[in-house]
Amino acid sequence: MKNVGERAISLLVAVMVSLPFMGCNVARVTLNTTLTPESVAFIVPGKTTLTDVVTRLGAPDTITDADSGLVATYRFLDVKYSRVNFGWLAKPWTPVDPDLIFSRTGLGVDEFQVFCSPNWVVVQQGFQRSVTRPPFYPYPF
Repeated sequence: MKNVGERAISLLVAVMVSLPFMGCNVARVTLNTTLTPESVAFIVPGKTTLTDVVTRLGAPDTITDADSGLVATYRFLDVKYSRVNFGWLAKPWTPVDPDLIFSRTGLGVDEFQVFCSPNWVVVQQGFQRSVTRPPFYPYPF
């Protein structure tokens, strides 16, 4: 009899521990082709032209005039997005669907910028990472 009680308690604890995870989800968000230092290693300042860059990486998202030439910007994003909906636990006992969501929503787009001279020769290149925000925002608060 004691063995059945221990099994029931173990099962109840396992269900209680796993129940909050049913309100979790994780997704991967990808925007454009992710650029890495290895994928842009072919760029040699003073030798590589903007035409070479466009041939290898594709068309940039924006091309902006600058005082000393132009700036070509490639935007990309590759992150995992996760959230926990603690309101999911209350669904069986309430007619309202309370969303008490904690999520990491500091999603910012990363940039790779190529600075070119007026002759369209690459002068400088660099990555600009998105600004990180505090990790969790309680919603709807």
